[in-house]
Amino acid sequence: MTSESDSFAVLSAIFNDRVLKSSSRLLILLCLSMNKKLGFTELSRLTGLSKGSLGNHLLKLSTSGYVTMTEYAFFSSKRVTVKITEKGNDTVHKYIVAISEIEMERRENTSSKRLDDSLE
Repeated sequence: MTSESDSFAVLSAIFNDRVLKSSSRLLILLCLSMNKKLGFTELSRLTGLSKGSLGNHLLKLSTSGYVTMTEYAFFSSKRVTVKITEKGNDTVHKYIVAISEIEMERRENTSSKRLDDSLE
């Protein structure tokens, strides 16, 4: 287990990446990490983002290597599949671990405070 300051340093590094300053982009990565790949329409539904907004976010994530997009023909239209990359998965993993460690530290501090209060 790392210290709380180490966890905040990890989060700080993630949030200092200009591409990941957007909570929508983090949400996209979280959705993809749970599903590995999703269709554009499904991703729009899960995130609540409009197609235009989602397209802009995906372009930034793709350019930075967090996701890949594959376009294919489907009858008379085009479909897009979005897949998280190893870089994207690593980032999500670091994010989840850091948040979990901060939460564990908070719970330990709360439990210790209750014990201290009961001993007084």
